[in-house]
Amino acid sequence: MITTQFAIGSETPELMVVMPAFNEEASVRKVVLEFFREIEHWTEKFVFLCLNDGSTDRTGEVLNRLREQLGPRLEVVHQANQGHGQTCLEGYRQAIRRKIPWILQIDSDGQCDPQYFFRFWRIRKTSDVIYGVRIRRDDGMRRVFASKILRLFLWVAAGSNCKDANVPYRMMKTAQVALALHKIPNGMFLANVGLSVVLSLEPRICTSHIPIHFRERYGGEPKVPFQIFGAKAVELWPHLRALSKQMKSKSVKM
Repeated sequence: MITTQFAIGSETPELMVVMPAFNEEASVRKVVLEFFREIEHWTEKFVFLCLNDGSTDRTGEVLNRLREQLGPRLEVVHQANQGHGQTCLEGYRQAIRRKIPWILQIDSDGQCDPQYFFRFWRIRKTSDVIYGVRIRRDDGMRRVFASKILRLFLWVAAGSNCKDANVPYRMMKTAQVALALHKIPNGMFLANVGLSVVLSLEPRICTSHIPIHFRERYGGEPKVPFQIFGAKAVELWPHLRALSKQMKSKSVKM
């Protein structure tokens, strides 16, 4: 793993943006610039962490040029391919190690619209976890259907009522993520879904939801085909059952 990191002064950032990127040369520049500029309107104390997950196109080159353009608040990690979920977890671990209070996770394909960021930011003092809920989607009815099925699946398997468990637009208190992260099984494919389940089963966590419009991709193709996503969701079953039992056991002991 190659990490390019800059010191941004002695003051700890209050927000880390975690953005995985895999073969997104068509979109990653625009996504970084538009989110960077929007976040700057609300806080200057942030670091934008781009994790290049083993891209085979020019994604890494684009990110390196952006780093030179935007300066020390943009950090770039080049790593061997781990998959989206595990790459997100690696970003969360960096925020935990550096004691950055808040994590914003977004994707690099342009579907997350920065215009909603201020809605997340302004309710952070009354929430522990804030999810975007994709009430309007431009990525096709099959994806809409898949999200609805996933919500039902999580309810049956784990008793977890996550409105949009796999949404790549979420802001979370790092302290809460730190407590939940060790419960995610090693190598779990849909690790962000697993994290959503763990957080949803913790009664002391205050969760909020922001309605969002999920745009079309700026370019490229989805990295996880619809059929593979379904198969991987089925693989979640034993993990979800185990997570549910673990959280219920914890509640009984308390």
